[in-house]
Amino acid sequence: MTARWRALALVVIGALAAIGARSIAAGWLIGDGVGERQRPLASGPAAPAPVRGPVRVVVLDGLSRADAALPALDALCARGVDLAIDVGFPTKSLPVQAVLWTGLTAQQLGLGPTNASRPPPSAALPPRVPQSLAVVEAWTSIAAAMGFATVEPADQADWASPRADPAQVAAWHTRFVDAAARAIGSDRPLVMVHVLAIDRAAHAGGRRSAGYRAAIADADRALARWIAAAPRASWIVLADDGHRARGGHGDVETEVRVVRGCVAPRPPSAAARGDVHLVDVAHHLREVLGVPPHPGAVGRRLATALAARDPDATVPRTSPATWITAAVLALATLLGALALTRRPIALAWWPVAIAAYLAWRGVPSLSARDPVAAVACALALAAPALAWCRRDHRALAAIGVIALGAIAVAAVLAGVPAALVDGRAPARPWVTAALQVVASGGAAVAWAAAAVLALSGHPDGAPTARRARRPGSGRT
Repeated sequence: MTARWRALALVVIGALAAIGARSIAAGWLIGDGVGERQRPLASGPAAPAPVRGPVRVVVLDGLSRADAALPALDALCARGVDLAIDVGFPTKSLPVQAVLWTGLTAQQLGLGPTNASRPPPSAALPPRVPQSLAVVEAWTSIAAAMGFATVEPADQADWASPRADPAQVAAWHTRFVDAAARAIGSDRPLVMVHVLAIDRAAHAGGRRSAGYRAAIADADRALARWIAAAPRASWIVLADDGHRARGGHGDVETEVRVVRGCVAPRPPSAAARGDVHLVDVAHHLREVLGVPPHPGAVGRRLATALAARDPDATVPRTSPATWITAAVLALATLLGALALTRRPIALAWWPVAIAAYLAWRGVPSLSARDPVAAVACALALAAPALAWCRRDHRALAAIGVIALGAIAVAAVLAGVPAALVDGRAPARPWVTAALQVVASGGAAVAWAAAAVLALSGHPDGAPTARRARRPGSGRT
């Protein structure tokens, strides 16, 4: 095997290793970690405690606030409080429900943006309520992770379960509304109903699809029947997340993170409508059931929360120190690349590649990220630079430095160093998705530069063969 083929083999092996490492890193970036502190929310006027009683919670999974003007929901809000609820970050069903049922933010719980099955949090409310019951359309694992004493249906009737049986799934589809109505009408102190059809339709066709609209109408008709089954109960109806227009959720876009919710009857001194945080709703839920809040919870009574708005308070932010560190690293990367080469084409492709991705796919987020598009943009825009500098090893090294430096800057902004040190959940709004996109494109370009470097001839533009001497040139 020639040296060139050996170099090519090493580059291919390295590329495969990089792909495997990226998969592992991507899984870690959305994994769980240790909890972190949440600052107290804004204080407001004191308010009386709500009346205690049985509670009925309906989660309309995936219902965007812009699409939530529905007859049954409107009627419930009219006799209670019409809320715009900030569910925090991440906007995935299991982390959001964990916030609702514990009163702690996802960051306090150390939860990443996945619906992977987890044991119930120690602060969960359902295990503290006798005979708590969850009736779900699917994804029984989410309700089980909240610690409900009973979860319906059985795994075999849950289409999201690996043990699903098609016949039982079909049977449960026809019985779900009736089963939920019986549970709501029972004497159990806590019943939760989780509607999945809206979310499933939005993922499949987006918010403008006929399936999404049909699922919303079906859910509202079911809600009217459920409310009639227990009109005197304390009701909390809310979405756990919304959707982008084309479907998808997970990050902090307003249309995804701020959802409509209704609490009835209206708590004492509470305004008829307003903005609150999900931890405030969790506080109300516990008070109505007579269960003390967790010592670390920052939720307030709804009347207090409505009078003291605190926008974005439960969304984690990138610290100023992190921004400064990233800026210093970016400057060092640029200076290092300039020290290697003065060819502008070796440096100019990267901002152009970023601009091309943003124009094509939009701002990356955990609701919608496209590493394949990132690789395509990066390679397409870096290709002219790689071709132009193919005989200039210093310029090729500069291209690699820019690509790897961009990954490092994105990793700092995403909080990766801090997560490695203290074990916190690494996911952060916007920047975690940006890191995945930048890492995909940057790694592809770095390996392409390595491949060109390994397969190129003599460095720095030197000729590949010495010119033959012409007869009579006088040289000896």
